[in-house]
Amino acid sequence: MCKTVGRESATNFEIIMKLKINQIKNFLLLALLFFLPWQTRLIYQTAFIGKSFWEYGSLSLYGTEILLGVIILLFLIETIRGNFNNFFVRHFNTKRLAVILIGLVSFFSLYLLTSVNRSISWQYLNWLIYGICLSFIILMSEIDLKKLTLVVWGGGLGQGIIAIWQFFNQYIPANKWLGMSVQNPQQLGVAVVEFGDERWLRAYGAFGWPNSLGIYLATIFVLGIILLNLEKNNKLKVFLFIGQILVLSGLFFSFARGAWLAAAVGVFVTSLKNYKNRFFWQQIALYTIVFSILIIIFKPLVFSRLDFQNRLEKTSLSQRVSQLTEFKQVFSKNNFVGSGPGSYTMVLHNLYPKYFVDDLKPVHNIYLLFIAEWGAVGLFLLSWFLIYTKKILNWSFPPLIVLLIAGFFDHWSISTFIGLIFLCLMVGLSVKYVGIDTKVSQE
Repeated sequence: MCKTVGRESATNFEIIMKLKINQIKNFLLLALLFFLPWQTRLIYQTAFIGKSFWEYGSLSLYGTEILLGVIILLFLIETIRGNFNNFFVRHFNTKRLAVILIGLVSFFSLYLLTSVNRSISWQYLNWLIYGICLSFIILMSEIDLKKLTLVVWGGGLGQGIIAIWQFFNQYIPANKWLGMSVQNPQQLGVAVVEFGDERWLRAYGAFGWPNSLGIYLATIFVLGIILLNLEKNNKLKVFLFIGQILVLSGLFFSFARGAWLAAAVGVFVTSLKNYKNRFFWQQIALYTIVFSILIIIFKPLVFSRLDFQNRLEKTSLSQRVSQLTEFKQVFSKNNFVGSGPGSYTMVLHNLYPKYFVDDLKPVHNIYLLFIAEWGAVGLFLLSWFLIYTKKILNWSFPPLIVLLIAGFFDHWSISTFIGLIFLCLMVGLSVKYVGIDTKVSQE
């Protein structure tokens, strides 16, 4: 009798603990998705070239990285207790999982041994592991897609509001706790749009560069369109509409041309699945009116940004062309396994020791950057992964397409911790979206 009561008490305690762990994990996951854009971090190993801080040579620990680590730990505790999702049961057996784990360990060991800078590559591989884990946690989470999407969108709404304020304030104060550095349009090196003798500050949000903000908000904007299609509550729809206008305005004030184009492609792909949806076209009409009004009001800045004969734009294009030459030089150093994850600028520094810090940037193309850092081996394994997961991943998920299109013009989504985690998040959401994709298209 006592033994039976004891077993029941132990079982009840385990159930309560499992529920508590799950609740804490879900709360932290939603917090992570909302605060992901913020760059709060501890730089524990600082690199300099001369007296200038070298971003890509330094080692950092992000606040969101710590938060994600705690989420992964709680997820592992749940998994060890046998709380497996049907996704694992359907797609992975014990032998297959063992082969994958052994392959990943061998794969990562190869790149650590051959990297030109093992510390940087080790940091990057940690980021990649975190991103892969986040994708699986998103897939296995019982939190529905609408709630996850709403929280991610909410984080983007905050960035849109900040971007609007930054543009009209024309000055960004420093805040070390939020990971923001001072940006004054009168200082050289700050991202601006030039019109005559005037220098207009482009919005940064909480990011290190306006293009990063633009790519992030372009993805959030297209995600918001999907969210509005899922929403049934009219009051919440009004809030989402207003929020979408703020996100779109923040995207506009980033003046990121590649992000604008990527957002347009994302909207077009979304329209292919919603061409019979009247509400979708009402959304697009409203957004078109808002964007057109902004273009009319800030016409000189828009035309200056699109004028490739403009001094700044000519310099930008010249740098992009020179980056192609740099890419060939970096890739030729080790085309089999590449320079090592995250080590592109290290090789660039070795090749061009007289370059200033501002010249040492990854090539503005995620596909070329991946090839340079991972080489032929990495390209082969990535191709194998894409073929192996072709029935699982939804590559037509519009927000993911926005990131992939923007990747032709910028390196953010694979060269930084926030960008890489955001990319993995979109991959996870794309798989979760598959189950309701057909239903949404028909409504």
